[in-house]
Amino acid sequence: FGLSNKFDTEFPSVLTGKVAPEEFKTSISRVNACLRKNLPVNVKWLFCGCLCCCCTLGCSLWPVVCLNKRTRRSIQKLLEWENNRLYHKLGLHWKLSKRKCETSNMMEYVILIEFLPKYPIFRPD
Repeated sequence: FGLSNKFDTEFPSVLTGKVAPEEFKTSISRVNACLRKNLPVNVKWLFCGCLCCCCTLGCSLWPVVCLNKRTRRSIQKLLEWENNRLYHKLGLHWKLSKRKCETSNMMEYVILIEFLPKYPIFRPD
């Protein structure tokens, strides 16, 4: 379903001077812990759903779709919490985004880190 089993904890060079490497690693570790908790359950349901797919006319795959959606929502909530806690104050915004894989036509979810524009608060209207 395009969701990784873990995200890379290597500190990107574009964030140097914007955020501490320890904060970045802590945030990614929280996301990876969420994935580590939810993905084994999704795989078990996917295996069971594939076995029963012919008998149920595909309805046995609905639990997998719902669990995957729940996992995505929990990661999005976690990223929003991280944004409110720290990253919006630093002028950054983290979000989960779907994009096309470079090696195939499949879609994957990635974490995008966007730079928020700075608003001039001292400029007159």
